[in-house]
Amino acid sequence: MEVIGKSKAKAIVESHLKDSVIYFSDHVRILKHNPYCTGVSYLKDHGVYQWVFQVNDPRDNPITAVFFVTQNEEHIDLSGTDRSVADSSDEQLPEGVVTGRCIRWVNSPTVPDVPLKEKHTFVGQANTRICLYHLDDQRTEVHFETDITLDFELSFPLNLMPENILKFMTEAIMSKIMQQATESMLCQVQSDICCTGAELTASGCKA
Repeated sequence: MEVIGKSKAKAIVESHLKDSVIYFSDHVRILKHNPYCTGVSYLKDHGVYQWVFQVNDPRDNPITAVFFVTQNEEHIDLSGTDRSVADSSDEQLPEGVVTGRCIRWVNSPTVPDVPLKEKHTFVGQANTRICLYHLDDQRTEVHFETDITLDFELSFPLNLMPENILKFMTEAIMSKIMQQATESMLCQVQSDICCTGAELTASGCKA
């Protein structure tokens, strides 16, 4: 059964765009702020990062999810036509901003042949966008958005439930867990680079 989880959050950090890009480009440090992440490493031979996450199912059995992703960056230019295209999306962009940087964690098209020791382990797909927008007064607005996909093998007695109902429930729970983790990560960012508590906001995202 394939399920999809989504999370979306926003923060304003007291850091210049250039410094913010350096901070958020540190892939390993950012992921270690996630309370469900039990391991993140760069597999040099394969040119990908490996994420390992662990949560408990409704019966309190551990489930391990492994993701393989690459990282890339791109410049954001919100002037002229680019700005009108960006404004047509669901993302609410800061007023007056014309430049920024987007760090993307993209699902690897191939799964490296590496041993997965944990039981009940599933290899999923993950895509993350960390968009950083330059603000006045040496500040940066951060938009953090993640989608993950997992294909579960249903075991007894869960496989007795109608799949559409189980899928709906699982996606809702997974998105809630992801949202909580994203907010927790941004709170750690707040601690790291001293953004003020009043400026930290997070918004839920429906699956």
